[in-house]
Amino acid sequence: MLRHQAAGYFRRASGSYVTRKESEPNDQALRPRAGGFVVINLADETVKHRQTIDSNDRQARSLVKDGPLNVLLMMLKAGAGLSERRTRGPITVHLLSAAIRFLTGSQQVTLAAGGMLALDRDVAHSVTALEDSSVVLTTAIA
Repeated sequence: MLRHQAAGYFRRASGSYVTRKESEPNDQALRPRAGGFVVINLADETVKHRQTIDSNDRQARSLVKDGPLNVLLMMLKAGAGLSERRTRGPITVHLLSAAIRFLTGSQQVTLAAGGMLALDRDVAHSVTALEDSSVVLTTAIA
């Protein structure tokens, strides 16, 4: 059973798991314990991460890293982007706020807040932020 707590995190009535709050001193990516899970409040992470982007046009930080799984929070200032690249595994891009343009070859998609796309491995793609944007990027690279 899960219960909501004031800080926006959930606590399990019995058993243990890791929350982002418990790792704040070293601010490293979380890794689920064997047979367990991690809980992250994306709103809190976005606010905290947004404060570090002032000197850069983009910033990224791993939230969860476990074997081939990597979940990153990316902040992109308007006009910033990622040049064309390919990934060794499939990815998902979940836009938390604002809007980005996602290009794959001759196809272009404008993704708005709440939108999500999935991309197969080895597909050339690039990203441009149309506004200051928060993105969760999930990669699964074997």
